[in-house]
Amino acid sequence: MGFNRPVPDAPERPVRRDTLWRTFALYRPYRRRLSGVIASVLINAGLGVVPPLLVATLIDDVIPSGDTRKLLTIVGIMLGVTAASGGFNLLQAHLNTRVGLSVMRDLRGRLYGHLQRQPISFFAGTRTGEIQSRLTNDVTNTQLVLTDTISTIVSNASIVTASVIAMLIISWQLSLVALGVTPIFVFFTVRVGRRRRRLTREAQRAVAELTASAGETLSVSGVMLAKTFGREREQLDRFDATNEELTRVSIRQQMTGRGFFVLVQTFFGMAPAIIWAIGGWMFFNGRGDISVGDIVAFTAIQTRLLFPLAGLLNRGVDVSSALALFERIFEYLDLEPDITDPLDPVPIDRGSIRGEVAFRHVNFQYDAARGVEDSFGLEDITFTAAAGRLTALVGPSGSGKTTMGYLMSRLYDVGDGSVSIDGIDLRDMALRDLSGLVSVVSQDPFLFHASIGDNLRYGDPTATDEDLARAAKAAQIYDTIAGLSKGFDTIVGERGYRLSGGERQRVAIARAVLANPRVLLLDEATSSLDTRSERLVQRALGELMEGRTTVAIAHRLSTIIAADQILVILNGRIVDRGTFDELVTRSGLFRQLYEEQFTAIPGDLPPLEAGGVSAPGSEPVRGPVPEPAD
Repeated sequence: MGFNRPVPDAPERPVRRDTLWRTFALYRPYRRRLSGVIASVLINAGLGVVPPLLVATLIDDVIPSGDTRKLLTIVGIMLGVTAASGGFNLLQAHLNTRVGLSVMRDLRGRLYGHLQRQPISFFAGTRTGEIQSRLTNDVTNTQLVLTDTISTIVSNASIVTASVIAMLIISWQLSLVALGVTPIFVFFTVRVGRRRRRLTREAQRAVAELTASAGETLSVSGVMLAKTFGREREQLDRFDATNEELTRVSIRQQMTGRGFFVLVQTFFGMAPAIIWAIGGWMFFNGRGDISVGDIVAFTAIQTRLLFPLAGLLNRGVDVSSALALFERIFEYLDLEPDITDPLDPVPIDRGSIRGEVAFRHVNFQYDAARGVEDSFGLEDITFTAAAGRLTALVGPSGSGKTTMGYLMSRLYDVGDGSVSIDGIDLRDMALRDLSGLVSVVSQDPFLFHASIGDNLRYGDPTATDEDLARAAKAAQIYDTIAGLSKGFDTIVGERGYRLSGGERQRVAIARAVLANPRVLLLDEATSSLDTRSERLVQRALGELMEGRTTVAIAHRLSTIIAADQILVILNGRIVDRGTFDELVTRSGLFRQLYEEQFTAIPGDLPPLEAGGVSAPGSEPVRGPVPEPAD
């Protein structure tokens, strides 16, 4: 019911000034390695200007003097500097790759962990494909920035700085000519980066849409739906439209600024010729005290300058584009979980918990947190599910039964009032402690694409093979598993589709047996099964309910005939309560629900003792069940 109301995705926001600093902060755990990268970069930058300066000495002094020994010494120094530079390059690449990929691993893990802490309302309102896109595509597309950007920026900036200093030492006049247009290039680089950033966000949205569409339509359920309704062509057309939109945006993204960078590269290609022309004129006219060796060294350093300068401009655009990716990631990381552990949780001694569940004046609205008026929910719900007994919730579809189950599992928090186990408010418990006390068996249990044994061990990771067999026997599924060629190692397929509905249900019950909860929530656990499967599941549920507090959300009233108390829910309120006999007699709504499920003429009801689920080891409560006192 209300849990399917749309929940806004992480809000889009303009790129904030602190985004770049937050990105750099990701490197904090790797400061020492990053320092090694920066040190090797700076050393390399210094070594890089040595050979061009020695070239000037060779041309102007050594070669004209004919000093062979000096010539060999300088050549040896140049060879040694080049070899050392190669070694530092290798060290830099190794450290840089390790740091970058480690940061990306941390970011992906941090995002996954943060998403796990989000409330059910977030996942109910956000498509799985969108979440997967941010976790995989967005993080993966930051790899270039994370693994290469810092070292590239530091390296290029160091080379540019060292080269500019060396050029100024040789000739400040030629330096003005070589660097005069740089501010213009920087200005256009900023503009290109802003446009690329916007297009990157659009492209990632298209990728998320494509991922979500493929995930929905290529799942087992999606494919079955398309085939049974003959909608494969419509699905393909929709996918093609999204794919075309992604291609269009990606082309715009890739081509943005290409003309500008072609202009930059063309200018940089022409620059040495311009320097030779101006430098030659200065040499011929005795201006600037410049020699042929100075011109050769200047053009060599200039050539070494131009590529890093172009790299800085390009990387500036890449970083600007990547900020859109980081913004999308930070949008999720900045979501505050609604359901959190208390600062000082109450210690839970599992062995002493009896399992009495109490709702006290509970009010709840799904959209209240977002200020939406008239949103559906619960109103003044008060009842006690006695320890070790069966309490059933019945009512029309959408009346609020499942919502009460969500609150009992603390998938949502109450708006007013409280839900407690043995008098301890659920909000005062650690979430891990609560999950160890309450288990849920729903009408559509989820199974992983893994073996039956692995799915069972989700209830207890420490379970032995003997424990699995014992749980399977209790759930009436052992003989079925034993009859499979691989037994407990049989892969169940996506969402367990290789098993029948009744088999999936009994595997889920066996998983709950291994979890050994004190409180059991049955959410219409037999409503979609055939008669034979229902009987097997009911028998398994009887084993599971033994000695546990059970709250059953019932669709088939025949399954809760012997419940200790039945609560009749309508429009989010408890409108009646009592035993099966009492409610059939006095409750018009319960009587209507009962008669709708049987073909007998009203007044000619099936016998009340026919095979329902009862609380094992106890007699049904006879007589009215009073509302608990505060």
